[in-house]
Amino acid sequence: MTKAAKKRWFDVLRVVVCVAALWIVVRGVTLDDHVVLKDGRTELVGIAPSADDPGPTAMRRLSDAAVQPVSYADIATDADGAPRIAYGLRSAWRNSRKSLLLLAIFIHFPVVFPQALRFRWLLAAQKITVGYWECVKLSLAGNFLNFATPFGSNAGDVFKAYFVSLHTEHKTEAVTTVVLDRVIGLGSLLIVVAGITLLGPPGTRLDVLRPYMLGLIAIGVGGTALYFWPTWRKWWAKSRWLTTLPMIDHLKRVDRAAHTLAGHTMTLVAAVLITIGLQLMALLAYFVVAVALGLDAHAGNILEYFAYFYSGVLVQALPGPPQGLGTVELTYRYFFAPFGSASQIVCMAFAIRAVVLICALPGLLVTATGSYRPKEVSLDEPSVAKPADILPPNPNLLAT
Repeated sequence: MTKAAKKRWFDVLRVVVCVAALWIVVRGVTLDDHVVLKDGRTELVGIAPSADDPGPTAMRRLSDAAVQPVSYADIATDADGAPRIAYGLRSAWRNSRKSLLLLAIFIHFPVVFPQALRFRWLLAAQKITVGYWECVKLSLAGNFLNFATPFGSNAGDVFKAYFVSLHTEHKTEAVTTVVLDRVIGLGSLLIVVAGITLLGPPGTRLDVLRPYMLGLIAIGVGGTALYFWPTWRKWWAKSRWLTTLPMIDHLKRVDRAAHTLAGHTMTLVAAVLITIGLQLMALLAYFVVAVALGLDAHAGNILEYFAYFYSGVLVQALPGPPQGLGTVELTYRYFFAPFGSASQIVCMAFAIRAVVLICALPGLLVTATGSYRPKEVSLDEPSVAKPADILPPNPNLLAT
């Protein structure tokens, strides 16, 4: 099977997964509200009565479509005294607090600035000097391609890798830095989720996450330790099969770049800390969206929310549908089921996508104007590196 055919089949598989996940997600999602009456019957209503507007409200029976007036007092309550109402899409949006949705946008937008600072630090570790504002523009454009285009969550990284390479002669190191930037982001995410699952209360859906997170952490730590273990590296450098690898000179430079970053301990620690900080900013914005849409979200379960949002981010980073469309919503449906109706959860998932998209829109301006390009060169000039020249050959030895 040719490479083009494999790509087509993979694209078909992505679409199938996306459609299947969305189909599962929308099951149980309704426009109208569901309530459980004190006599145990479940009814479908237009808009459920509330304490502020106790009714009676006309309800349509699911069985024979007969209309029956029902008041707020007729609705059953749970153990905490809350009315047993599963809100539909119309009520979820109608009852949402629009001011909090706007607040979520203001909380999320500044994430790009520490993100750019981290990128600049990692470039500096490779002796690549790129101005902070240039890093901001590259990050804005990368975020726009990641979140606002159907190419998936790696499109922005490919964009940053190519255009940051135009700012320096150390092109291999520049491209490697983009990859290391993503690795630090995912690694920090795993560390925080593992910590939350360990500290979280028992008997919650965090129990499901715990073994997976700890397993991924163990694999990451073990793989990293093996990669930097001097004995293993010496054996690896002397192996004959190593010389048969394609683009071996490029791989040696990539290895040296990774080893160089590992030697900048303070830069690495600072990058991890700033990553955790910007991730918490984003997750706080997501949490505000949940509060705005009336889910059971409060200070007592904020860590649970953060862990479940983190899980969605992990799912989004996996190969599959663009931006994890469908798979992220399915993840939310499972983890957030105790905190709201299916319609509320789906509303929250798409509201979060809307918040991220709005915050990524400035990247459209950056991309359209080409202001991410180095000022001293133009893409039309023959001196500028082409994509195939980003990783020039170099006889550097593998770092030991």
